[in-house]
Parts: sequence; structure tokens; C-alpha cells
Amino acid sequence: MSKQIKYVQCAMRRTIDGGSVRTTSYIPQQFAKLGRVLKLKDDLDRWIDGWVVECVGHVVVDAADAPDYRKAIRNHRISTGDSQSRLK
Repeated sequence: MSKQIKYVQCAMRRTIDGGSVRTTSYIPQQFAKLGRVLKLKDDLDRWIDGWVVECVGHVVVDAADAPDYRKAIRNHRISTGDSQSRLK
């Protein structure tokens, strides 16, 4: 049987020109270490380096229980009508 990956919610920060950017995400437990520098995918599926783990949550969840942001966005678009084509 394959190994089940566990996920932990973490807050991360990345320095950019003129400031910094923060994000919160569920990441595999093996990478959820304070001060660790990670690469995360952006909205265009490109890997962005320099995300520093600043806070690690206490709740550990299975992959099946971790929120899927793609499903959440899709459900939101369907429920609000944002998925329909725009009128010209």
C-alpha cells in the first residue's frame, strides 16, 4: 500500500520589490518546518521560489481531507454565475 501524505496548514511570506507577499496554504507535512524556504506554484502553474514558512498549524489532515481550492473556485463560479460567458 502506498504511503499516505499528510498536510498541514502554513502561513508563508515572500519578499518582493517594495515589500512582501503572504499566503496561507496546506502543504505536505514533511515541508512544514518553521523557517524553511519553499517553492510554490502560482496561478499559472509556475514554480515561485522564496516562500518562507512563518507559521505551522497544529492540525494534520489526510490528502483527501485537505481543502481543494480548484473545487472551491469552480463551485463559487457555478453558484454565482461567473462561469457563464460574458455578454458583449
